[in-house]
Amino acid sequence: MKHEKNDVVRTKDEWLTPPELISSLGGFDLDPCSPVNRPWPTAKIHYTIIDNGLLKEWFGRVWMNPPYGNKLIHWLNRMAMHGDGIALTFARTDTKAFHHYVFGMADSIFFLKERLKFYHVTGERSTDGIAPSVLIAYGGSNSEAINEAGLMGAHLPINRIGITIVGYDATWKSVIKTVFIRLNRPAELNELYCEVIKIAPEKVARNKHFKAKVRQTVQLHFLKLTKGVYKL
Repeated sequence: MKHEKNDVVRTKDEWLTPPELISSLGGFDLDPCSPVNRPWPTAKIHYTIIDNGLLKEWFGRVWMNPPYGNKLIHWLNRMAMHGDGIALTFARTDTKAFHHYVFGMADSIFFLKERLKFYHVTGERSTDGIAPSVLIAYGGSNSEAINEAGLMGAHLPINRIGITIVGYDATWKSVIKTVFIRLNRPAELNELYCEVIKIAPEKVARNKHFKAKVRQTVQLHFLKLTKGVYKL
């Protein structure tokens, strides 16, 4: 994880996830924001700041301990779109990044009981915890992996308790993409209408012709399988 210049942690550039935490969650195929210098692997393949992991192809099960500055929202967006992995970040539940790309798009959140003590790139462990941290699971199998990891904390399912927040400023394309990610399958138009009402009630309320907008958007941006049935 790489902290940015204006973040709360100003004394170092890179802080490493405790290796025992990662190993408890099982193997990962990709770490798209790995430190340049790392004393141990975090996945089979690593992208560093030199590679610019936001722009490269993501694949398989992803481990992500992203930058915690103003680019965090872009990393969580990319993880939500990928839909298969676990992210570690601070428990900043009031932020736009959380409301857009965690609540309603992740499968679950695990609030770690104690503050993590990260590692330096030398492999030495820091003596103090920085802030409360959470693990965010995208994909049901990753929620199960957190359940089986034996970690101390509170694990809260999101989709099963129906927490979904999509702001009025979200585009129709992003709203419908969120619906498809949540459903994880093709859907008929009537089902899309109902799901859009659930996750973007404010946006729907401001457009009395929202069904026409949904139809237009899916026809332009999503794959048609049969008459009235579309997929991501």
